Amino acid sequence: MSAVSPARKAASDVLLSVIAERAFATPLLASERISSLSREDRALTNELVLGVLRWQRQLDFLIERYSNRALEKIDLKVLIALRLAIYQLRFLTRIPAHAAINEAVNLVRDQKLKSAAPFANAVLRAAQREQKTSIRSMLDEQDTLTSEAIEVSLPEWLVRRWKKRFGDVEARELAIALNQTPRVAFRFNATKKPVADTTEWLKSSGIEFVQSDIAKSAFVVTSGSISGESEPVREGWLYLQDESSQLTGLLAGSLVRTDDERINFLDLCAAPGSKSTLIASILGENSLVVCCDLYGHRLRSLKSIAARLGARNIYPLVIDASKPLAFRPDAFDAVLVDAPCSGLGTLARHPEIKWRLEEFELERLAHLQSALLENAALTLKSGGILTYSVCSTEPEEGEEVIARFRASHTEFRDVTRERLVELGLDPQALLTSDFGARTFTHRHGSESFFFCVLWKRR
Repeated sequence: MSAVSPARKAASDVLLSVIAERAFATPLLASERISSLSREDRALTNELVLGVLRWQRQLDFLIERYSNRALEKIDLKVLIALRLAIYQLRFLTRIPAHAAINEAVNLVRDQKLKSAAPFANAVLRAAQREQKTSIRSMLDEQDTLTSEAIEVSLPEWLVRRWKKRFGDVEARELAIALNQTPRVAFRFNATKKPVADTTEWLKSSGIEFVQSDIAKSAFVVTSGSISGESEPVREGWLYLQDESSQLTGLLAGSLVRTDDERINFLDLCAAPGSKSTLIASILGENSLVVCCDLYGHRLRSLKSIAARLGARNIYPLVIDASKPLAFRPDAFDAVLVDAPCSGLGTLARHPEIKWRLEEFELERLAHLQSALLENAALTLKSGGILTYSVCSTEPEEGEEVIARFRASHTEFRDVTRERLVELGLDPQALLTSDFGARTFTHRHGSESFFFCVLWKRR
């Protein structure tokens, strides 16, 4: 057997599962197999897997260019080895070209594809010769939309939509931002450890951070790194969570109340529990946060996170929220519908989404989101707050869902502006021209979210 580094072998296996089994990369990268690797190999595995998925369209263009062969004519395991090597050649210049090529050829051999090894070697030697040639200079023969899609590594339908909506310059900025490694954000959990003590641990570990501009509970790492296996994360002293995700929790959970007042809160699509546990910490132990999800195994994960963070006011419940809910009409003071969506606002963390999603699916998702919102509204008291959010860039899943809902529910008023002001934020930097507010990765540095807070008139 030829020698292949643990990181490249692990990256190849993860990418094979992502493609062949439609698995998601993030949980695979958090698996026991990957966590058992050395720190250096874990870091390289993560870089290779997510980098290849982010830049897959561009890598595939180069593979077809150098092989003179359509992708479907190339064995999947060979294709993955080529993607890994060309990603290293073009994006990881600290890795010597000969190492990237030799490892890829050895990877092909080790997978019992020895006959394909000369082919892989020839393709990669051709790629090495053009290693420093810009991708733009290779795209002269492509039509404009195809060229742009290859250059920013996106499906053409998404490039077309963003160009129409944002213009050429901003559409490119958004695409590039979603192809970068996202910054790490977290929130402290004083229930498990005093903030001052956790801060001291971070500083002594060389980790520097600043408070987020868009969520007062969030802090952004500016130097050093926090892994999921580090003591503060493992013990629940802090929780890794994107700034926009935290802003959703703050908008939904920062209710005006007296200290001893009990709040009944419904989180309709709660798993994995990031927003639920934040809301639970805001409302306090005297309140009840009912956390619903369609799947029991996802709620088990939520319960595990809640236990790690010390959130004792959470009540998990398996429910199909697309159907009428078995709650009385005035059961809850506040409801969050963080609806299932395309996930296009999370492409930096979940780049495989863009290679699976088709444009027509946005309409199907919007119907589901509208149904969830309708069912949630029926459980809310007069004077209550209904918060809707999606981690999507697209108006079909955001503004248009709210527009339809408000057209048939005139008792609800959009109070997003007021809630942003209450949280100390500048509404003009976040509000849309229609309903609700948005964050965008290229503007705010966080994931791209849509939020809308609705007040039910008394």
